[in-house]
Amino acid sequence: MRYSILAIGLFTSWLAYSAAAYAEEVASETTSAPITITPELVEAHHAYQLAQLRWQRYRFAELPRQRQRLDDQVRLLESELQVLKRRLRDYRPFLQVGRYSPVRTAAENNRLALQATEQQLKLLKHERIHLMRFSHQNTRLYQLDVLRTAARVRQIVAEAQ
Repeated sequence: MRYSILAIGLFTSWLAYSAAAYAEEVASETTSAPITITPELVEAHHAYQLAQLRWQRYRFAELPRQRQRLDDQVRLLESELQVLKRRLRDYRPFLQVGRYSPVRTAAENNRLALQATEQQLKLLKHERIHLMRFSHQNTRLYQLDVLRTAARVRQIVAEAQ
């Protein structure tokens, strides 16, 4: 299991590097004949730069921010769970007094809050797993957009020659 995760991580890194290297190669490719700059070429180059910026923003800003937000929420809920469990443990000696005591009502409220917090924590953990599972696909979509726009720039340059 560990090795498959490591292999996926290495493959993702290689894929990101190869897509970036190809896009850089396409963008910096020199031609022997002078190119006439047309509005179509300028528009394609702007689309290429915009695709690169979107990919970098997702990779370096959005994805880490989403991960951090989920991690912070998970830590908060885990500490809240510890507090609720401690309260229930502290109520235990007083629950034997009677069936209709106010302590029993408070303990039941804490038990319900504990269950709700456990469900929220479970949902957040699933959301974090979902984010990690599909971040590769989102990264790949951004990379393909960069490659598509780079190919469009290359096509326009080839047509201009």
